[in-house]
Amino acid sequence: MLYFPQLSSGATGQFPMQRQRTARTVVNRSIQDYTVKLADPGAAVTQWNLSFNEMSDQELAALEALFQAVEGRLTPFTFLDPCDNLLAWSEQQDQPVWQADPLLTLTANISDPLGGTGAFQLTNPSGATLLLQQSIAAPASLNYCLSVYARSNSSARVWLVRGTETNAGSISTGWTRLTSAGQLESSGDSLSFGVALDPGSTVDVFGMQVEAQPAASLYKKTAENGGVYSNVRFRDDTLVITTIGPGRHSSKVSLVNVEHL
Repeated sequence: MLYFPQLSSGATGQFPMQRQRTARTVVNRSIQDYTVKLADPGAAVTQWNLSFNEMSDQELAALEALFQAVEGRLTPFTFLDPCDNLLAWSEQQDQPVWQADPLLTLTANISDPLGGTGAFQLTNPSGATLLLQQSIAAPASLNYCLSVYARSNSSARVWLVRGTETNAGSISTGWTRLTSAGQLESSGDSLSFGVALDPGSTVDVFGMQVEAQPAASLYKKTAENGGVYSNVRFRDDTLVITTIGPGRHSSKVSLVNVEHL
């Protein structure tokens, strides 16, 4: 899988960064002068403008290697949006994109820490640990941070599952934001994230989020699309690099994702 590299810090980008989405509206005017306007989602374009400063030789080499591999604008690659949640349907764990173990019970419309009803209650009535997870099509070898709000009246912990790694998080009757972060010693083009419940436990969860960086940022709600883009290209056929000293490089990169019907 061709993918945009992370910096040595584990982040995908640096501030300032800019993301903009341009959509098209189709207008049909009839002979009776009636106007019908319809959104055209198949023509939407998302663009990221990224600035990189003080890049090391290794970071610059990784960026140049990708640019050469895709031959500038020619070939698409996978980009993990640093401004977004990589998971889809972050507040609708009953959607098919979420895989729940048999016997795990999900109850929607539970009050959440933001004052809404976007949380889910997970109940494990069995004698085994049960899992709720979502897989994303992204390199398993990168740095990721999984975060989730959780609370429980019946359990003191919940398990955070990040690829091949599982960590216990302590919870109470009040909402606690748990995180699990780091780089996995894994390979492959996909990995899963989620939570696991001990036998007999009931846990409320909200705001599950995955980011390609070493720490959690503010929660971002998602619908049918998360922040994994598999059809991104460089906007330009030239990669401009500025070097001000040994191991001190900078560059400005523009990436585009065009949605097609």
